[in-house]
Amino acid sequence: MKIIFFLASLSQPRCIKRVKALYDLGFEVEVYGYTRGFYDVNFFPQEIKVVNLGALQSGKGYCSKLINNLIKLRKIINKSRSEKTLYYAFGYDLALICAIFSRKKFIYESSDLIYTYFNNFTLNICKYIDKFIIKMSYCTIFTSEGFANYLYKNNRPKNIIIQPNRVSSYFSKLDRKALISKLVQKQGLVFSYVGAFRYPETVFRFAKIIGEKYPQHKFYFYGDSQLTPLAKELANKYGNVKYFGKFKSPEDLEGIYSTIDVVIACYDARTINEQIAEPNKLYEAICFCKPI
Repeated sequence: MKIIFFLASLSQPRCIKRVKALYDLGFEVEVYGYTRGFYDVNFFPQEIKVVNLGALQSGKGYCSKLINNLIKLRKIINKSRSEKTLYYAFGYDLALICAIFSRKKFIYESSDLIYTYFNNFTLNICKYIDKFIIKMSYCTIFTSEGFANYLYKNNRPKNIIIQPNRVSSYFSKLDRKALISKLVQKQGLVFSYVGAFRYPETVFRFAKIIGEKYPQHKFYFYGDSQLTPLAKELANKYGNVKYFGKFKSPEDLEGIYSTIDVVIACYDARTINEQIAEPNKLYEAICFCKPI
């Protein structure tokens, strides 16, 4: 059986990890997705067929994105109708297209309930549609149990699987005892946020306070996002704040975590999605023996 994957971002490590895992199990796979203009250092293995559907800007414009996705995905779906195919959609809008037009089994994976950022009227409509997608799916994979609890409380459908975004099997032979032995007490600490930059009111405020008030400590930014200019601005303003740019995941993670003492993952918990999501930074901190 062939599995056709639809991705909102071709450089998303979690998606690459999932596709590669199924490829390694012996499935024939094809990948269709978009470039997002950042974090473009993560790639699929050369042996996996990847089709770039073009650039897709992050942020607003959800309706235009949905129409764009509809046009492009329907062409792929129509082309593969005669094949024995399973579709695998990462994200709400891509899965909705599969639910309506695929006429075949599809898997829906979600790592964020993006519609929880909308007003209550729109949120309730999108929530109803999300339940429709889940009902139509062969299987729905959530990276947090909080998503299932939010949608269904104690009455979740049997086709929902909870698969947290834990660290890659790339680190299965990591010597964690050696990492623990390297933890030493020192006068200055290195705090760091590792990943796609978000939350100006928490993470960036933390870095600003370190820069202004605590010259004996440092703050490191590792990653990339639409907020990268803000990270660079703080690094230019304060001598003890550093910006190191984008990185490959999982290949660069061990080296990155060897340079820091405390993981900063201060999410803005005023929004529903952050209240119910499960941060992969928790698993990285545990893996590399760092306080978070």
